[in-house]
Parts: sequence; C-alpha cells; structure tokens
Amino acid sequence: MIKNYLKIAWRGLVRSKVYSTINIVGLSMSLAACMLIVLYVGHELSYDKFHDDASNIYQAETKITFGKDPIHIPYLDYSDAPEGKGSVAGIQEYLRYQKVSENVMVTNTENPSLKFSEDKVLFADPNFFEFFSFNLIKGNKGEVLANPNSIVISERTATKYFADSDPIGRPLQLFGDEIFTVTGVSADPPSNSSIGFDFILPISSMLGMEKYKEDIEQGHLNFTTLFLLDESADPKMVEAGLLNSFGKNAGDDVQKKYLLRPLQSLHLGEDWAKNKYIGIFPLVALLILILALVNYASLSTARSTTRSKEVGVRKVMGAPRRAIAQQFYFESALYTIISFVLGYFLCLTLQPKFFELLGVQVDNAFIFSPEMLMSLVLLLLLTIFLAAAYPAILLSSFKPIAVLQGKLSKQQGGIALRKFFTVFQFGISVALIICAFVMDRQLDYFRHADTGVNRENIVMLPFSEKLGKHFGAFQEEVGSLPGIVETSSGILPLYKGHNMMGVQSDNSDEMIFLPTLTINKDFVSMMGLSWAIPPKDSIIKMGDRSAVIINQAAVARLNLEEDPVHQKINGQYEIKGVLKDFNYSSLHHKIGALCLFIKNDPSYKWLEKGGVLYAKVGPKTNIPTMLDGLKAKYQKYDNEQPFEYYFLDDVFDSQYKAEDRLAKIFGVFTGFAMLIAVMGLFGLATFTALQRRKEIGIRKVLGASVENVTTLLSKDFLKLVLFAICLASPFAYWFMDKWLENFAYRAPMSWWIFVLATLGTLSAAILTIGYHAIRAASANPIKSLRTE
Repeated sequence: MIKNYLKIAWRGLVRSKVYSTINIVGLSMSLAACMLIVLYVGHELSYDKFHDDASNIYQAETKITFGKDPIHIPYLDYSDAPEGKGSVAGIQEYLRYQKVSENVMVTNTENPSLKFSEDKVLFADPNFFEFFSFNLIKGNKGEVLANPNSIVISERTATKYFADSDPIGRPLQLFGDEIFTVTGVSADPPSNSSIGFDFILPISSMLGMEKYKEDIEQGHLNFTTLFLLDESADPKMVEAGLLNSFGKNAGDDVQKKYLLRPLQSLHLGEDWAKNKYIGIFPLVALLILILALVNYASLSTARSTTRSKEVGVRKVMGAPRRAIAQQFYFESALYTIISFVLGYFLCLTLQPKFFELLGVQVDNAFIFSPEMLMSLVLLLLLTIFLAAAYPAILLSSFKPIAVLQGKLSKQQGGIALRKFFTVFQFGISVALIICAFVMDRQLDYFRHADTGVNRENIVMLPFSEKLGKHFGAFQEEVGSLPGIVETSSGILPLYKGHNMMGVQSDNSDEMIFLPTLTINKDFVSMMGLSWAIPPKDSIIKMGDRSAVIINQAAVARLNLEEDPVHQKINGQYEIKGVLKDFNYSSLHHKIGALCLFIKNDPSYKWLEKGGVLYAKVGPKTNIPTMLDGLKAKYQKYDNEQPFEYYFLDDVFDSQYKAEDRLAKIFGVFTGFAMLIAVMGLFGLATFTALQRRKEIGIRKVLGASVENVTTLLSKDFLKLVLFAICLASPFAYWFMDKWLENFAYRAPMSWWIFVLATLGTLSAAILTIGYHAIRAASANPIKSLRTE
C-alpha cells in the first residue's frame, strides 16, 4: 500500500509541475535558512560543553564596589587559587591561565626563516590538559607543562613550523630571546571553545622572565582562574568561602566579593548584546519555515477541488478516512523529503558565505556532529508533520455524496483560510522589511553620529615597552613621514578600554569609580575635542602629576561647582579645564564621567611599558605607502613585536558587531521571506486564473476589456496585501521601538521607511498577480468555452 501511495504522489508531483516547483523550491529555501540558523544558534549555545566536567567548572571573578559603583574584574590574584583550594570546601581543583595581550614573534631557531607573529599564546598551570578535555595528540597530559622551558603547540602550528617532521624536542624562540622546547602537540581547539590557543607555556616560566617576574611578586598580575567543584558543592557557599578566606571588605566604602560563573555561560556572557539577540534568530527561522508551510497548505487547499472526486470515489469504494489521510501524509512526506535534501545541499553550499557574513567561524566537526545531524532529522520530522497535517485533515473530510453530486461548497475549498494565509505571509514579509530598514538605519546612525570625536583618517599604532624607551625619536620620525599631519599618544587605544580611578565625591563621603585616559598634550586638538571651560593655563603646563581634565558629565557626577577649574579631586588632582562631553565608549550607553591626565614629556615613564601612537593621515594620501613607512619606522626600534595598526573609525564600528550581525540576518532572511510569499501568491494567482478561465471567457464574449478582466482578477489579492500591510506596520513599529530602547542614542523611525516597505511589497504583488491576470485576460475566449 505504501508503494501505491508513493506512486500516486510521484505522478501528482510530475503532473502538476508549477505547484510542485513552487512547493519544493519554497520549502527547500526555507529549510536551508532554518538549517543555517540552527547551525549558528546551536554553535553559539554549545560553547565549552565538550569538556567532560563542563557542568562543574566555574570561572571566578572579583566584584569590587566603591560606594554605589560595582566593578566586575574577571580575574584573581596569582596566589588566590591555591589558597582557595586549600581553605574552601567544595573546590576539587583549580586552573589559572593568562592570554598574552600583544602579538608574540615566534621563530623556529633551526630554520629562522620560519618566523611569524602569533596572537594565541597562553600561560597556564601544568594541569591544563587534565583540567580540560582538549585532545593531546602527543605528550603526557600531566608532564607536558611540568618544566619552565616547555611548550605545547596546536596541530596547525606544528605543521606551520615543522611541516611533516616530529616537533617533539624541537626548540622555538619567543619574547625575543626565550627558548622553549616542544613537549606536546594538541589538536586544534574546536570552534566552540571560548579558550583559543596555538601555544601554551607553563606559568612557572613567567617567574623567570623579567617582564612578568616583578608584577607577579608584587601581586600586580591577575589570572583567569577556574575552579572544578565537587558535584555536591553549592557555588554560593564556595563564593562565601572565598570571601572569608582572603577577600574581606577593604574599607568602609570599598567592598570586595567573589562570584562564580559557569564555564558554559562565559561565551554569551562576554557579549550582552549577543546574548540578548541570540533568542531572536530561532524566531526568524521559525517564521521562514512557517511561511513555506503556509504556501504548501494554501496551494493544497486551493487544489482540493481537483482531488475531491478522487476522495469521493475512494470513500464510496470503502476506503476509511484514516487510509485517505495516510495517503496525503505520504504525499506530503515525499514533497518534504525532496525539499529537505535540496535544502541540505543548499545549506552546505551557502554556509561558508553565511558564516563569513556573520563574522563567525564554525568548523566541520561541529557541522557534522551527531547532535547537529539529530537536530536536522528532528527538523525534517517536524516539517513533515506540519506540512501534512491540515491538507490530510481537509481532504479526508470530504463527504462522498456531496462530492460526486458536484455540491462541494466553496467553504470546503478553504477560501477563507487561503485569504488568511496570504495576509499572514505578506504581513510577516512587511514586518521583516521594516525591521531590516530600521536596523540598517540605526547602524548607519552609529557610523555617522557626531560623537564629539574626529575619527576620520586616524591610525592607532600600539607599541611595546621596547619601543617605548625610544618613543620620542619614534614619534618625531613618524611625524615627518609624507601624509602624516599630526601625532599624539596615550596608554590605551580609544574605544578599546580605559583605566579606572577611585574618587571621593565633593560634599559627600561616597567613593565614585571614574574612567580615566592618560594622553599627551596633542590628543585634545587632534581628536577635535571641544572645551566647555577652556584651561586658563597653557596646555603645556598641564603635564604634571597633579593636573587633570574632566568632562561635563564628571562635573555633575562629582557634584562640583559650575566652574570647577582649580578645584581639586581627592585633594590631590587640580582641575585645569572641562571638556564638552564626547563618546569615549559605545553609543549603547550615555556619556559617563571621564578624567584625562595629560603627560607632555615624550619619554615619560608611562611609555616604558608601552602605549599607542595616534597618527592623523592627511587627505589624498596613498594609504599603503604611508603604512609601509610606519612599519619601517616601527621595526627600526622594535623588530621583535609584530607591526599592528587600527583605524579609529573601524574600531568604533566594531563595537556594534552584534547589531550588525542581527541586521545582516534580518536582511538575508527578509529576502527569503519576500521570495517565498511572492512564490505563494504566484501559485494562487495561477490556480485562480485557471479556475475562472470560463468566467473570463464569458466576460470577454460579452465585451469586457483586458483592463476590466485584469482589475477583476487583481483587486481581491491586492486588498489582502494592503490589509497585511496595515496589520504588520504597527507591530513592526512596536517591536523596533522596543529594540531601539537598548540604545542611549537612536535614529528616529521615519515615515518613509513604512512607505518604502509598502511600495516595495505592493510592487512585488502587482508584478506577480499582473502577469497571470494579463495572460488570462488576453487568452482566446473560444478556447476557454470550447468544452461548454
């Protein structure tokens, strides 16, 4: 019987080529879109779950509260972890690691030509491979990091430096003159690991390196610290135990607390925006799938009248309703399986470009993992069930006497339901179009907003302590390069972080934690910052330890007088001027208080540990040539650290990756949704024109023009599309208004966005319907009436 069902289904598929193509193409596209989102969301939610003890591993972080200002520091001191393990019940094991912040030059000393700049270098405790479940291909887990001069490299790194030869026992040179011996080779960390590495060095080696030794001994170097807890341990009790052991309150206004965050939550927790939006992506996938299923159900109910006599005859011959429903389930399963196979290959074809568009990396091991393959199988089963449910129920419910007497009512043909489906499809499409427009407009607003900072044509060049010792000469030489019109310097690149300082509020005992930037005298003018209260002294005289510049937000935050110049903060720092507020961080947040310390001496000691050079590029400058000049000057003073640079406007834009990713997904799948909706309308218009061909023939014989017939066939569909637009627009407005509340600064939702979405949707509908309407109206009425 199943064989007969499949034969009938295949014949129907071949006979009705237009409807079959629309259903299969629409379903395959929607399934491909769903698969891509399932892969992306599944990958984001799977981070670090591959570790054997992942559910019992927690990262410890410090929470320091100054007055009412809490600050979360995701690190512990060097000695905290061993002390915690020894004194706090429930801690089974600990692991400390630290990622080297700057790129490291690595050289194969046996072949010095193999010299590369590396950005994935970690220092870690010797139990790294026992604590985690990374696959160690060569070496013993408990011994590979036991010696200070040992190093473990990833498989891709072993190929990069040693080709096909065995790297064990071979030397590598890092940090200028430090020699390490390869003791292990690890499989490349999977793409869903929050800990990425190519080189792992033992923490013990840091004690023998001058650049780290002093900071560790003085407790100035913090480490990412993870604890493996007993299965029965309560994380809250462990937090309390850590506080009692070595983290009690530091003062009346300063409180210290320790928090444990599950390892599996670290990836999304690092990016609040990504965490917020990750739930939207499955909703988009579901909407795309529903649109395709609506297409299938709509065309199936529209064609129900052509199958009604078949159902009537089978019921008269004794077929039970269950058997008829079963047949239509098999038919739907055939359509869905064909669509699924096509969609799967479409997904595999598109996934590299899709993930590149989103700026994420997903390796093949995850894509073809059993968990992902099982998710796709569940998607197939769900689609088969949803696609078949309504058509099977509807078609198996026909009464045989009414069908065979030609008394099948229009209501049984599902006219009302098809109208609902049309409204639903175009309503979703219009809502997605509006959302995509608003998101793109908000991102454009970010990129072109007046932040109070002149970001254009400014290059940021980080440098290490080695170059910092010669910074005065380096800055002078950079300033003399063709195309460089101005230079400045600071401790940190703008928009990539800032320091913090505890400040006693004026007229209050409250301690306030304020962001600080340390810059040189040219920074203010170079960045185009504006003065609210200009300094009364020359800015050259402000370069001493007791001078500070604040912004307007700091005046309000510290309860200072309207003109606070010459007042002191903490009784120590004299205010020399007040800058107008400017955005020194993301536009997600309102401008906060800020203190700026100006240092004038090019050889000032804050440069000894590195910093960043800002270089303003003049108009009509050949950028590649200018960058080559910068690189040559950099390598003149530091040929160990790799040459890196950032354009300030690119760094500013990178703060909105999550929103950019969301807008791209909405843009791509809005196109999918619109195409699926148009395909459904195309199928319904084809069927309607075919069903009414005799009516059209009679009207033409009686004198109706092509315009009259075209209007007759089009107006009902266009009414439904307009109704869908009217329903969807307020919902889209409400949803986007809620989304824009996430930003302190937002672009207005202009009326033209809704007009443009309406015109675009109507144009697509008119072109789709008009093709069939004009074709039907232009047909020879004799052919339509020949059978009468």
